[in-house]
Amino acid sequence: MNKKLSKMICTALAVGFVAAPGVYAEEAAEFSLDKVVVTALRAETKELDTPASVTVKTGEELKATGATTVIDALQFVEGINIYSQNPYGQSAGRMSSELVIRGAKKGTLIMVNGAPINMNGNVQLDNILLENVEKVEVVRGAGSVMYGSDAFGGVINIITKKQVNNSFTTSAGTNGKQNHSLNLQTGKLAFSTSFSKLGDADKITDSPGSSMMGVPANWSNFIGGEKRSLTTTYRFDDKLTFNYTHLEDEMDKETRRKSDNTLYQLYNDKENLDRVGFNYVDGDWKANLYGSFRELDYYTKNTNGTYASKVNLKSNKYGVDTNKIWQDGSRQYLVGLTLDKETYDQITFYPTAVPKGNYDRSAVSLYTQLTQDFSSSQKLIVGLRGQTSEDENGKTYEQLLPQFQYNQRVGEDSSWFVNAGKAFRLPTFTELYAPFTTQNRFYSNSALKPESGWTYETGWKKHTETGLLKLTLFAMDFKDHIDTDPGSKFQNFKNFKNEGFEASFEQKLSDKYSYIVGGSYSNPRQQLNSTANWTRTYSRIQSNLVLRYTQDRITANLSANYIADRANDAPNAFPVNLMLNYQATPDTLIFTTVRNIFDRHDVTTNNTPNTMSGYFYGMPRTFEIGIKHSF
Repeated sequence: MNKKLSKMICTALAVGFVAAPGVYAEEAAEFSLDKVVVTALRAETKELDTPASVTVKTGEELKATGATTVIDALQFVEGINIYSQNPYGQSAGRMSSELVIRGAKKGTLIMVNGAPINMNGNVQLDNILLENVEKVEVVRGAGSVMYGSDAFGGVINIITKKQVNNSFTTSAGTNGKQNHSLNLQTGKLAFSTSFSKLGDADKITDSPGSSMMGVPANWSNFIGGEKRSLTTTYRFDDKLTFNYTHLEDEMDKETRRKSDNTLYQLYNDKENLDRVGFNYVDGDWKANLYGSFRELDYYTKNTNGTYASKVNLKSNKYGVDTNKIWQDGSRQYLVGLTLDKETYDQITFYPTAVPKGNYDRSAVSLYTQLTQDFSSSQKLIVGLRGQTSEDENGKTYEQLLPQFQYNQRVGEDSSWFVNAGKAFRLPTFTELYAPFTTQNRFYSNSALKPESGWTYETGWKKHTETGLLKLTLFAMDFKDHIDTDPGSKFQNFKNFKNEGFEASFEQKLSDKYSYIVGGSYSNPRQQLNSTANWTRTYSRIQSNLVLRYTQDRITANLSANYIADRANDAPNAFPVNLMLNYQATPDTLIFTTVRNIFDRHDVTTNNTPNTMSGYFYGMPRTFEIGIKHSF
């Protein structure tokens, strides 16, 4: 589809939807300023009473970005950077998309209904469909005291729906993209299933290759992918809920030589993922029993049919988390226990079968939190976590983590907070047992230490009659930061630091118009040793804009994300999406999405252009139109 025709379609859709008559708009993203937060303090608090930088997005708000998966939508949330190596944030082999808060590599803990899903430092958020999401809570800053390892940059808690509306949705778009889903509710049982076809895209990478390794200059084409999911939720009663999700992915890519466009290699990735959880809430007593079980097969084939690589990877994580809250006058006590275990088993079959595992690591954590209310407007929170973990060789890691928070209400419509906490991250299995040597054997990197340090933040929040303003200043100072050196070996860097500010303002101008604008500026950097120069990581500037229009049966949402001053000379990125909804009848919604309106060739990673991996690019402009019917 050429650019002239694309612009004509965009214009026609926009004019047609805005001009259409009607009397209701049932599927508009709800605009709410008085949101309740449950993740930051493990208890329900209003946003003005929460001493942390927090963003809460409903599932409808996230769908209004035009995205269909959680990771695709989170790029339009202030302070979050997404680095993807495949279209739509699709995972591929070990190349899971990175979600970065405050420049902290692998420093974001992802949870589903309060249960952690990070495995080996990675998450597959492209597998979580927005159709099943009730809301997402983003908590920036150190969360290790309440949630343990992986949470020193922030915590994202994805809360799924316990009850769904009977409906089916179907859509199709350019590049062969399709999405189909069915939701059913019968009594206490909720059932959702979906099928997605990702379509294709040319030249999603640009690599100079490597003469030393015999790899020619090349580009990659995305030649198709499919996703299937099944989710069930059963509510035994008001206290106990069971969740089960099964996900299947498959995707294919090809690499072609730049010199003559001949086929160089073929790639295939298959993934099966199961998540199970029991959630129990009885007043001030909560418990989560959870498990995530992932199996991944991926290979690279040469044009003669021989394997360049073939890998089977199994990783599991399961455990239990429970806590109890007591109220004693002006004091509130929280005591909790977490037990979890993570396993990792990889076999590389080329040129010979080389196992990497079985590895396992268990962890035991005790955490406590005291909240002292000095008045109706002042409170002090002190938290403490003690954690010990042990691997299959008996090596132990022990941490004692304190946290101090203070929240001050200033009148009825604003508040000020201070938050200082210690955080840490355990080395992942890949970091401990990689890379492989020239003999294709994995070796132990057992000298690697956990990274740890302090984060500090202070912020101000203010409600107006129609809006909410949030400002936050933060600083991070970590020792033994884990990353790869120029030789691609994981090791402890001397230091990691970042300072910056975050701001957001959301306002409802009228019954028709509202907007959210936000962004961050920071300076994430690391130092290999005490005499080395500081090198910057990720981007310094990130900003977001969401415009909403609602009239009768019409809703329109324009979402934009701007990333600038990026590390490693990556060019600025500016993805912009438009989503239009038309409520044809009370039960039928027609929608259309235009992604990447300006048809930009945006880089989605921060790799340098002269490294062998080169640049990874986002999708070109795409269109999708669909219908949702409730019954």
